[in-house]
Amino acid sequence: MSVRPRPAARRAGDPPRPLATASLPLAVSLVAPDALERLARTRATADDLALLLHALHSRRLVLLKSLLTRLERDPRAVPASARERFEAHWSLMERAEARHAPAVRDTLDYPSVGNWLARALAAPQGAPLAAELEHFGSVAAAAALRSGAAFTAELAAPAGTLALPGIGLLEAGAPVVRLTARARTARLTVPGAGRHPAHHGPVLLRGARRVTGAGTGWHGLRRLPGAAAVLDDLDPYRAPATGVGRTALPPSGRTAGAGRPWTRRWRAALGLLRATDPRRAAETTALLRCLVPVAGPADGGETEVSATARAAPGAILATLPRTAADLAEVLVHETQHTKLAVLHDLVPLHDAGPAAVHRVAWRPDPRPLAGVFQGTYAHLALAEFWDRAARGTALPDAVREEARTRCDSYRRQVAEAVPILLESSELTPAGREFATGMERLLLSLGRTGRMAPGIAGASSCDDVQ
Repeated sequence: MSVRPRPAARRAGDPPRPLATASLPLAVSLVAPDALERLARTRATADDLALLLHALHSRRLVLLKSLLTRLERDPRAVPASARERFEAHWSLMERAEARHAPAVRDTLDYPSVGNWLARALAAPQGAPLAAELEHFGSVAAAAALRSGAAFTAELAAPAGTLALPGIGLLEAGAPVVRLTARARTARLTVPGAGRHPAHHGPVLLRGARRVTGAGTGWHGLRRLPGAAAVLDDLDPYRAPATGVGRTALPPSGRTAGAGRPWTRRWRAALGLLRATDPRRAAETTALLRCLVPVAGPADGGETEVSATARAAPGAILATLPRTAADLAEVLVHETQHTKLAVLHDLVPLHDAGPAAVHRVAWRPDPRPLAGVFQGTYAHLALAEFWDRAARGTALPDAVREEARTRCDSYRRQVAEAVPILLESSELTPAGREFATGMERLLLSLGRTGRMAPGIAGASSCDDVQ
């Protein structure tokens, strides 16, 4: 990612400039036919993944520019004080970008930043929008911390907490936190708290690859073993405001010991992916930025739920799956949702409306064509994954037998859904080519088998929200 030469310093009162990374193409105008074919077959190369990540970043820049444009066009959108703070935070982001542009890209592309942007763009003008804009200070500070820039910033801490996307959260017990960053460390303090030991503040260590911290009130995000992704049970924007899944489940908060089952399950699931299909495991770890634990149903039911938010590709929101195989399924399934959501923004695959009129085997309710497309793609990847597991030799016989059952079930579900796509008049030419590629993969998996009990019509994986 190239950065253009830094222009002359912006004077006080001048409007914020677009970030230098915004000079990159905002979309890749053409996806090569062979890349589209590979993606249709659910198999992405490293170049394909780089294309999708570039498209994701371009989309994020478009949304950030839209927010900036809204403020520029309507001087009354927020109070003057809120506008001044936003401009100060934008200047901090510019400094971070000048220091180390990849740090800004990494921060802006973190999934919770997408959820925040969606809420900020939808917020009514006045106090609601001003409240959302305050979080941009946390985004800018997180980028600046990663960049290595020296700075001091005073940041809003709604409800007494300060969340730094992709890094962690401080329970400050105060509405404002001062972040003072030097070469290798940064300190979080409460302005005006005097010399009381409780307010000396946590210290953050600025490593080459990540920021870590320790001290009273500080909670860092936990890295998942064997990957760069984190278990995000802290960020207030980690899930859509509407909740997760059909029953609008809330994300789980951090409690003592709650992360250990996730770590064990993740390690086993990633091991299963790598033993079965190293390329699909690499795809998952390349695209996944965070796992977001979701609270189980209030009635104590054992239904498992997983979802991907359209505004936040790269995050998987899920209740804790029962087994490693179940989590492996969630990882494969939701990674396809991320891929297809980003691809559809880059190259529209359909122009379908919201009417839910199509019946599919994995959902009890009618689905719109967009949902059929997403579900077909995700379930096709599951069929292909379990086909490889069944035919391989890396797994025990009992696991391979279960893999055959799962493959047959998902293959049959997809076989019922693909004709809905191919017969639709709402697909674009690229979408029709993509659906045809999915059909070719389906046919290569052989004839459909018996539907496994308990799988048909009982999928807990949602389409993109």
